[in-house]
Amino acid sequence: MSRPMSTQSDQKADSVKLQSTKAAYSKAAHKKLMETRTKLAGVSAKIRNAVATGRIDSTDQLRRAQHAVDLNLATAEARIEQLRKSAGDNWEDLARDVDTAWEDLSQSVKMLVARFSDQSK
Repeated sequence: MSRPMSTQSDQKADSVKLQSTKAAYSKAAHKKLMETRTKLAGVSAKIRNAVATGRIDSTDQLRRAQHAVDLNLATAEARIEQLRKSAGDNWEDLARDVDTAWEDLSQSVKMLVARFSDQSK
């Protein structure tokens, strides 16, 4: 027995709605990534300038904090790319991975800024 036409139509509408939501989330995540890269480039430039001018020393803590930011940024980029390429309904799981990657990146940026501020005093 086939399904009533309205049910098939409803399923198709739900699928289109999910894909639209995925596309919007993916686009917003990509935009946020571009903005974050720009901001991080500015922070990194300030740190390099401060080290070059002798205002701060390049410590192991500062280098580790910068490395953590770099790794977390790469992870966020990879998660967004996975999300973009995903098919079907699993994109919502991948969206949670993107959110987790953003949280990790945010924490590592806070640590980097704290290390830089500690060195600047």
